[in-house]
Order: sequence, then C-alpha cells, then structure tokens
Amino acid sequence: MSTFPFKKNWWKYLGALLVIYSIVIGTMTKVGPGVVRVSPSHVDGRYDFEIDIEGYNTSFTKLDKGKNQKNELTVWVKLGNTFNRANLADIIDDNHIRCYFRPIDLIVDSAYSQTGSVVIEDKHHGIFLGPDMIHVDFRPDKDNGLRQLVNQGEPPYKMQLSYFSFPYRYILNETIRNLNFHVPMWFAMMAMLLVSFIFSIKYLRTRSVSDDIWANGFAKVGLLFGIMGIATGMFWANYTWGTPWTNDPKLNGAAVAVLMYIAYQILRSSLEDENLVGRISAVYNIFAFPIFIVLIIVLPRMAEFSLHPGAGDSVGFNTYDLDNNLRKVFYPAVLGWILVGTWISQLTVRVDKLIKQDEEWYG
Repeated sequence: MSTFPFKKNWWKYLGALLVIYSIVIGTMTKVGPGVVRVSPSHVDGRYDFEIDIEGYNTSFTKLDKGKNQKNELTVWVKLGNTFNRANLADIIDDNHIRCYFRPIDLIVDSAYSQTGSVVIEDKHHGIFLGPDMIHVDFRPDKDNGLRQLVNQGEPPYKMQLSYFSFPYRYILNETIRNLNFHVPMWFAMMAMLLVSFIFSIKYLRTRSVSDDIWANGFAKVGLLFGIMGIATGMFWANYTWGTPWTNDPKLNGAAVAVLMYIAYQILRSSLEDENLVGRISAVYNIFAFPIFIVLIIVLPRMAEFSLHPGAGDSVGFNTYDLDNNLRKVFYPAVLGWILVGTWISQLTVRVDKLIKQDEEWYG
C-alpha cells in the first residue's frame, strides 16, 4: 500500500505554503479606505460649518447620489465620546466629499478647543476614520451658560467593508503590507537563535560535535533572517521617515545584534582546533543570546523617545494597526517563516556534516 509522500516532512511543506500564502495575499490585497486630509482643519463650533474630506482608495461615486444618499453615506465629527453627524454630505468625486454641519451643542465660559476625528460610513466602504484631523473651537457665549457636549445624531452602525482589505494608516499608506514581511523576519530570527542557544548549552554538557554543528546551523539562518529584517526595515523607514536609517535605539540595537552574530561566525572561522571552536563558540553564543534580547526588546522600551512602533514612547502595531485582516496574513507569515527557517537550518546542518565527513575521510 502506498503512503502519502509528504507525511514525514509535512511541517516543511506547511511552512512553504504559509510563506507563499503570505507573500501572495500580502502583496496583492488592496489597502482599504482612509482619510488623507480635512479642509479646513480648524472650525468654529458655534456656527454652521462645512469641511472637505479627501479620501484614499475610496470610490464614493459608486454610492447612490439620489434620494437615498443619506442612507448611503454618513459622516460624523467625533469629539471625545460624542458623535456629531453631518446634516448633508455631497459627493464630489471618488476621493472627495463635502460635508455640512450644524453648530455643535457646547457652550463654555472660556476659550476652548477640542481635537476630533472624522468618521465616515457607507454601504461600500463600511466604516473608516481620519483620527485627530479636525480642531473644533468653542468660545464663551454671552449667556455664560455651561453645558455638556451631547450627541447630535445616531452613532455609526459599524458596517463592514464590502471587500477584503488591509487597514489604511496615515503616512504608511501601501507600505502597511510590509508588516507581513518585516516583523515575521525578526520573529524567525529570534526562534532560530533561541534553538542555537539551546544547542550551545547542550554542547557544553555533551561535548558532541553534532550539537555544535546544529548550534552553528541555526545561528547562520538566524543571521540571514536578521539581515533580511534590517533590509525590509530600511525600505520601510525610507518611505515613512524619509531616511533608511535614523539614530533610533531600536534600529541601533538591531544592528549591534546582527553584528554580534557576524562576529560569532568570524570567531568560528578563525580557530582551527575543533574542540576549541566548539567550547569558545558555545560560551560566546550563551552570552550573546540574552544580550541580543536586551538589545532588541528591553533597551528600546526603556528609551525616552523612539520612532519605531513599540519602542520608547511610541505605541506598538498591536495597539491600533493589527486588525483582523492583517492577523489573517501576519500570523501565518510568522509561523511559515519559522518553519521554513527550521527547514533551511536542517539543510545547512546536513551540508556541514557532509563537509566534516569528507574532511575526516581525506584528512
């Protein structure tokens, strides 16, 4: 009876399929609608006002422009927990709408300004917003009354987008899809270096040459993923920050971490005695891995300021960017690259063992 040919190595093929899936979906999925700008960005809340909204990847002209337009497109200015609904929203073209608002119900006894978000909801795009894009000014009323800001109009119904997309984020735009490549590279690097660290500990206990070869094999592939992580990060930084490299604690820590493992490979190649190579490189690796974790995780979080998400005083992607659609690609990408990295490490170890056997045979 024939057996399934992939049964023994199913995890390798699973990793390859997940990587292919993440590459195809990560590059071809459309970025969803967003708000690029609001004009004017300052309005006086005591009077009627109008604002022009410029959208990104929007198709407003697909909505009904007839009698049912109010049911098709609704716009709010969200101040705190209150939703102030536009009295009318006119569609100008695919990426522009003009909204008209009545005075907002807030009377104050001193000059006051509040930053709000623009929330848009329709049957085609679902619900999306432009965070902190409009400033509403309030000034004292001659009646000197003080009332609380109240909701003017029902809040959004939280309609779903009619197509699968990645979330739009201001400035990131299309590069948000790089989250599915840049971050999984670093997860894979950490996984490979962790396994290398474990084999180094094991080597000091057993003094088995095989354990040393395994430690070196996983360290090589971990270094490869680290270089790819830095490369994809530089591409992202050049687009969002205007330069491929900044004096950022997260970036500097990553660079030092990669240099540490380049030094590990140089150390191994500079020694000829097999036992000496195994002992010294194992000790080096055991100290290098905790320092690596400190450099890329601990120190950046302790920094006072950092541009990189999740470091310093900046929030991480899991706070606002990693929505359900991104998770459907991001998590498979992380698992896939770890499995593929393990596969490559296994092949690297097999090659190193064959080279060693040849050296012993001819030596």
